[in-house]
Parts: sequence; C-alpha cells; structure tokens
Amino acid sequence: MSSLPRLISGPPTGAIETGDGHLNSVDGHPDDSKSNVDYSSSRDAQGELISGGITGIVELLDDGTALKAPYPGCEIENHILDIAKEASIYRRIGPHKRLVRMLDHSRAGLVLEYMKNGDLKTYLRAYTSIPTGLKLKWAYQVAEGVDLLHQNGVIHCDIKPRNLLLDTALDIKIIDFSGSSLDGSKPTSGEGTRFYLPRHWKDQPTVTTDLFALGSTLYEIFQGTSPYEEIPSSEVEKRFTQKEFPDISGILCGQIIKKCWLSQVDSAADVQTAIGNIISHTVNGDCIPHPDGLDTAQGMWIDPSAYP
Repeated sequence: MSSLPRLISGPPTGAIETGDGHLNSVDGHPDDSKSNVDYSSSRDAQGELISGGITGIVELLDDGTALKAPYPGCEIENHILDIAKEASIYRRIGPHKRLVRMLDHSRAGLVLEYMKNGDLKTYLRAYTSIPTGLKLKWAYQVAEGVDLLHQNGVIHCDIKPRNLLLDTALDIKIIDFSGSSLDGSKPTSGEGTRFYLPRHWKDQPTVTTDLFALGSTLYEIFQGTSPYEEIPSSEVEKRFTQKEFPDISGILCGQIIKKCWLSQVDSAADVQTAIGNIISHTVNGDCIPHPDGLDTAQGMWIDPSAYP
C-alpha cells in the first residue's frame, strides 16, 4: 500500500481532550502522561486517521480495516510491547461477539475490523433521543464484555464509552487492551477521573476498580453525560473519595450503578444478571432488544429464559 503524503509526528488530530483533562480516543489513555512521550520522530501515514492515544494511532486503511500502529519515537519499543499484549489478549479470548475481530498482528501494529458506527460516547452525544430499550441492551452488553475480560485474566483499566464501539446492528464491542493488566501485570493505562475508584496511586487495578468504571459507564449510557461532567475534576475526585455520587434515583439501572460505585457488587456477571432481570420485567412503547441484537415485538415482555 502506498503511503499517504502525511507524517505522524505528534498527538493525532482525531484525539479528543475532555474537560477533565484526559485524552479520550480509540487508544484510550489519559493525557496526563503524554508529556513523557517523545513525538519528535515521524512516520508516513498508512491511511485515514481515525484517532489515537499515548500508545498508538488508529488509521482506516484502503482495504476497509483499521490499523493500530505504535507511535514512533524513543518509546516506540514500549508501545510495540503494549500492542503485542493487546494482540495476546485477543488470541487468548478468541473470537467473541463483544470483541472486534483481530485480523493480523506484527511489529507494525494490530489490524482490526473497522466499526463504521464509531464509539459509544460519540453516538450518545450525537443522538439525544435514544430508546430506553437500546440503552438497556448496551448496558447488558457492556457488562457482558467486562465479564468476558475478567474471566480471561484481564483487568481493562480504562472502561468508558469511548472504548466501546458499535457495529452495524448497534451492538457493543469493547476495545483497547494495550494498557490493560494481563494476569496481574502492571498496566500502562488508567481511568479518567470520572471513572476512577479513589485509591492510592500505587495500588494495582482490580476487578473492583473496573466495576467502578463500569458503573460510571452505565451512568453515561442512561444520562448521556459522564458523572459530574459539569464540575472540575478536582471536585469530582473529592466527592468520590467521600462517596458522594450523582443522583441515580430516576435512572432505570440506578441501584446497579450505585452498587458499582460503592464496591457492593462482586462481578460484572452479577451486573449483567441484574440488568437482564430489569430487561425481563420492563415493558415500554419501544421495541425492546434482546442482548444478542434480536428485537422482540413492540410493547411485549421479554422472555426471562433468554438471559443467563
């Protein structure tokens, strides 16, 4: 493939910096460590820039696949190792409906199937009237994806809507494992403030820290904004430390979210089951989707036997 006449020599223009001082992107790393990254080197672009983070950039190639390539520079060997870890996670878990398909891996990067519907955060911002049934499906599928990782020795370390892609059926695909902890390894990524369980900065991430981030992700799915999006991050951190969380009284999965924030849930599987129970007993005017993407008839109950 011929290279495009463009050089990668700094943070990608597709990266989105949020109000809490973190870089939201396909790669998903917080930008508070980007000062440690040397962008002085450059390389020819391979395709259309989609997004990027600290470890690498993501480009849409001419053949319709996505390439996640390591950033050039003095840290490139570390980025290559992180992407290799991500590839090993894909291989360990194998093909699954909650993951995008890995098509190839080499030192040049990771080739993945491309999700043209983009990430969940962008979708939530673009559409203000999303059916409750669709939000419930997403909530169920996100919990399913997180449980899939935990069952395979992976702590994601950066669960958030930006790291959830949507396929053509608007089903969830969880992504970005380059900074994750595998079998207790030291992570190279971390949650943004609104997804971060307050703890000593040296503490290793755990299932519990992932579940806290899952709670904030569920909140954003139902509310359209991340927790306390309107106040400074320093104040958010203070409130979270004091176990002061946004009001969840009017949210359909509010009690599940609160239990994630208070570390009162043991596993993502428990969250998935609880959401499945809500779906099973919910009737509304929308077409309520099954978690596997199959819709039931409008206004009908969902068969509880469809859920584990």
